[in-house]
Amino acid sequence: MYHMNGGTLQKDLVTHYNAAGQKTKQFWFWNGESRFHNVETFYYSRNGLPSSLIDSFADGNIEITTYYYDSNRNLKKRVTLNKKDTIDFWTYPNKHTTIQRWYMEGKPYRFDTAIYEAETAMLEYFGTNKSQNAARGFKWHYKFKNKFDGKGNLVTVYAKVEKPYNSFTKYIYNKRGLLLKKQEIISVNKKKEIQTEYYFKYDK
Repeated sequence: MYHMNGGTLQKDLVTHYNAAGQKTKQFWFWNGESRFHNVETFYYSRNGLPSSLIDSFADGNIEITTYYYDSNRNLKKRVTLNKKDTIDFWTYPNKHTTIQRWYMEGKPYRFDTAIYEAETAMLEYFGTNKSQNAARGFKWHYKFKNKFDGKGNLVTVYAKVEKPYNSFTKYIYNKRGLLLKKQEIISVNKKKEIQTEYYFKYDK
């Protein structure tokens, strides 16, 4: 994946997949650096679910994340940072709604809910981030309107933002249905401006 930063096209992410289509490694590049900032290595259980993620940074630090599931194969917990950072997951009241509760050293600090129209298309996202300083805590509630093409690909996401702005994200695919370009666009008084643009390339 490449990112258009001003007039400069810079590499952001290189992803490798196995024969089953699962991610195996991701190399992240920040601010146009030629050397990767960090590399993520993915591991899977026998039933094909993600079991752990090892994030190795260029400075030598390593972060390990472990995933836990319920009997229905739904994600129920994610643990990282030497078990100090934990996220509990619930899929409730249906498969299109996920609820997350975030803990740091056993203390809850964030609660959020995501409602999906499809696997990659969110309808609503809202939550609360707590702080020891009450004045620094904040809440959010975003709503989205999604548009799909005849093949079921997500092509446009409209987000409700503060007036007079309109925000939407546009996705462009090739004939194989692979994502080629992602554009994040802001519209003010009917004048559109591309804020960020991403390009995707694939090995043949």
